[in-house]
Amino acid sequence: MFKTSALDLWKEECDRVGIATFCKDLDYALGSGIPQGMITELCGPPGSGKTQLCLQLSVNVQIPQALGGLEGRVAYLDTNYGFSPQRVQGEVFSSFTQDTILNNILYTHVTNYTHVLEAIAVLQNKLYDGEKIRLIVIDSLSFVIRNTITRTLERMKCLHEILTQLHKLAHRFGCAVVTTNDVTTQLISETDGAESQIVPALGGSHSHKINQRIVLGKDDGASDNEQQQDKYVALIEKCHFTPKISIAFRIENGGIRSVKRKQ
Repeated sequence: MFKTSALDLWKEECDRVGIATFCKDLDYALGSGIPQGMITELCGPPGSGKTQLCLQLSVNVQIPQALGGLEGRVAYLDTNYGFSPQRVQGEVFSSFTQDTILNNILYTHVTNYTHVLEAIAVLQNKLYDGEKIRLIVIDSLSFVIRNTITRTLERMKCLHEILTQLHKLAHRFGCAVVTTNDVTTQLISETDGAESQIVPALGGSHSHKINQRIVLGKDDGASDNEQQQDKYVALIEKCHFTPKISIAFRIENGGIRSVKRKQ
C-alpha cells in the first residue's frame, strides 16, 4: 500500500503517447492527442465530424512506434452502421497499405446493451492474451442506449455498467477508449417562458464516468472562402488538465485538419 507517489503518476502520464488527430491545434490542447488509459467522449449533432474522427483515430493509432505512434490495433463497436471501409481507405497514409490498415481494425456491429457488454468481455480476453489493441471505439454509444432502453433509470444503470467495464480495460491495459454521444434539445423553465439549450443526449449523470468530453459542431459564422470549406469547432468541455477551450478545424477527405491561419 502507498507504494506509488504522485511524482510516479506524473512521470507515467508524461511518458504516455496519445493518438494524434492530425489537427495540430487540437493535439496541442489535449497534450499529445487522444490519451491512453482514459475515456474520451465525442459529442455533437449529425455531420459534426464524430464518426470521421473515430475513423481517423482508427488509422492513426496504427502509426509505427518509430514514427512516434502506438503501432496498435483497433476494436470498433458500431451501433448505427456508421463505419465505412471506403471512408477508412481515404484516411490511409501513403506508407501504409489499405489491406494492412483494414486488417488491424477489429469490427463488430452491436445492437443492444447486452451485445456491448459481450463485446467488452471478448476484448478483455483478447487483451489478456496479448492482443495489441490500443484503441476501443463505440460509435454511437448514445444510439444503442437511447434506442433500445426506454426507462430512464434503466438507461442510467446500463450506461454506468458499460462505462465501468470500459474504465477497467482502459486502466488495466492502457488503451484509449472513445465513445460518441449525440445531442438533444432540453427545455429550461423560466419565469417569462421556456427557453431551450442543446445538451448531450445521454444527460449529465454519466459525466463523472468519462475523463474527457469534446463537443464538435459546425461554425455557422465562418467558412474558408478560398477553398469553400465549412469550418467546425471542437470545444474541449472536460479535460483532466486543460481548461475549457475551443479549437477550429476543417474536415477534408483525409480527416480533420487545423484551420490555416491567414498570414
